[in-house]
Amino acid sequence: MAQTIGIDIGGANTKVASANGTARSFYLPLWTKNDLAGLLRRVKNAFRPERVGIVITGELADAYKNKTEGICSIAAAVNSVFSKPCYLSVRGELTRTIAEEDARLYAASNWMASATFLGKNAKDCIFTDVGSTTCDVIPIKNGKPIALTRDFERLRQNELIYTGVLRTNIATLLHSVNLSGKKYRLSTELFAITADVYRVLGNIGEEDYTCDTPDSRSRDLEACYQRISRVLLCDVNELGRENAREVATQVERAQITELAEALELQAQEHELRTVVGAGLGEFLIAKAALKAGLEFRLVSQQYGRALSNVFPAFAVAQLVQNG
Repeated sequence: MAQTIGIDIGGANTKVASANGTARSFYLPLWTKNDLAGLLRRVKNAFRPERVGIVITGELADAYKNKTEGICSIAAAVNSVFSKPCYLSVRGELTRTIAEEDARLYAASNWMASATFLGKNAKDCIFTDVGSTTCDVIPIKNGKPIALTRDFERLRQNELIYTGVLRTNIATLLHSVNLSGKKYRLSTELFAITADVYRVLGNIGEEDYTCDTPDSRSRDLEACYQRISRVLLCDVNELGRENAREVATQVERAQITELAEALELQAQEHELRTVVGAGLGEFLIAKAALKAGLEFRLVSQQYGRALSNVFPAFAVAQLVQNG
């Protein structure tokens, strides 16, 4: 059978999956005007696909003056490498071309791929994907995603939470922490990110820390402890590893609480009781579903962790192959 692949082109990461289950992820921050076409040529040489499905989520990168320019620039890079790629819109439609006047219909479409594919089997659920930067909370009823189509509106509707397990500044999640019964305010400098938190807590490995560190230093545990300590304007030997770990625990608790609240709202509004979780942050989804009193299952249990981490790419590959 001809090889079909899906590509999820984000602002920080470009994720690739074949319909038969091979997964790859590349850190390519588009805000620095990196060579997207060059990366796509590497993907083409590695996979040699005959069919390609594309979802775009990198249109807000600072290299572009607006979403339309972002979508058109990314599509131009894709078209320079692949013959007749298929693009998925937020309406769930696959097209061969993107007209400039319709470009915004293709902005942030990765969740639509996942929810449409998942809905073929999971008829009623809350699809939740926690990645490096954001979290999608998508209600699915009768096999159809019923989320709003613009990120602006999804933020209001608790269908999009701008928080992730790698790139989120921990000072956006907590204003203060409690250590030994005392309250300490946090610095709002970009000293530490959630990747540091989840390295310290053991939820991710160094190989999962696929983004720049705030201080441009190592991703090893000692460096992660040091960055977390800096949020309290300390060195790690001043704050202590135990206190640094307690800060990490409180950050995790804050993310779980925020996600659980969004899940509860979706469950109540749409009369749903099951969460289906995907992404590098599956562990957060499981804890949040439990906190919300909802049943859950994880995409990794069916497809493996590697495909869960790039699920929109895998989903759009499946939609193109079977569409």
